[in-house]
Amino acid sequence: MEIQLPDLALKQIFSFLDLFGLLQASQVNKHWNRIAESDFLWRSLSLQRWDCSNFTNQHLGTHTWKQFFLHQRRKELRLALAQPHNFIYKVTKNIAYDMELAYLSGNSLTMDEQEKSIICGVSPKQELCAWDVQEVGDAAGNIYTFTLPGLRDVSKVTASQYGIVFLHCSPDKKWIFACGTYRRTLPQVFLTESLLRPSEGNAPLSTSLPHKLCVSACWTPKVKNRLTLMSQSNPEKKTEFVTFDLTTKRTGGQTVIQVHKIASFQLAAHLESPVWMGANDGYTIVFTNGPYLLLFSITGFLLQRFEDHQAAINNFWVDPRYVLTTSKNSVHVYMWEEGGRHPYLRSCYRLENIWHDPTTDDCISSVMCDNASIVLTVTVSEYSMLVMYSLNM
Repeated sequence: MEIQLPDLALKQIFSFLDLFGLLQASQVNKHWNRIAESDFLWRSLSLQRWDCSNFTNQHLGTHTWKQFFLHQRRKELRLALAQPHNFIYKVTKNIAYDMELAYLSGNSLTMDEQEKSIICGVSPKQELCAWDVQEVGDAAGNIYTFTLPGLRDVSKVTASQYGIVFLHCSPDKKWIFACGTYRRTLPQVFLTESLLRPSEGNAPLSTSLPHKLCVSACWTPKVKNRLTLMSQSNPEKKTEFVTFDLTTKRTGGQTVIQVHKIASFQLAAHLESPVWMGANDGYTIVFTNGPYLLLFSITGFLLQRFEDHQAAINNFWVDPRYVLTTSKNSVHVYMWEEGGRHPYLRSCYRLENIWHDPTTDDCISSVMCDNASIVLTVTVSEYSMLVMYSLNM
């Protein structure tokens, strides 16, 4: 500590620190504090965590990059630190039957303290609908519908001779995974740029993944070119998970997609075949198994088992921060631990399904969350309803 390093050298060393390390370094002495407070370091941390490369000083206003980073982290942690009594509960009935949730807007990178969530969904009639979570009243006054012809067409590309069941975009929007209705065909991965800017007479750049019988797939938020597939064979009902890394390479003046299989394992025969799956850090897979939530490594080691539901889990949501599970009686919230540390996933709390009517045969068709809200779509007989838990803290 007697030797005072130059500012540039110290800044370079501090650039390898995470959030907690940087905060600790800032408390050593005045010199270290001045370096650790620099916009360069906090902007670098922000870029590693969020897609804010287009963020400018105009977006920050009078705030520093450190204030921006800490503000966004507080927003991310709101849902994990909440308790059931911190939520406002609302229901909108008679929305379009079998409405599928498509987007929830409350993760925007702003310095706004009073952030609202806007829900978007797609109906079977090809209508895009939007709701304001915190100001929803009756259906007639708060549902706004936008028809598809009002959106700008970018391109039309034939990706498969069969219908598409799964269509997932990678976290960095570089790749598109597509899987057809005919399970014996190989799933494909497209380079997004070739779909957005198609060349006349040329097929979009794609490659097939050497794995059939795919029933689900997910990209890894922390390793953006990593994809895990889940396949189930009939009649044996064997479930297998396979993880691939994707890269591009220039060969002979052309771009070629390369596929690298990095891990796989087969689920033990005594476990039920999962319906839902997700991933986070690139080395773990989370999926449901009856009433249980299981966390495995991509090589097949059981890491955690959660038993928070009495009934079978009927829907599931995974994002870079949270995992949600639903059953007839409750919604349970879990949070990923920072930096992939053990325990990898932490159980937070349960929200009771006070909307559930035991006299009706209802079914949760989708669930989603952002930093401010948890949203469900529930199908009851011949209509659907939107159930919203909005944070009030």
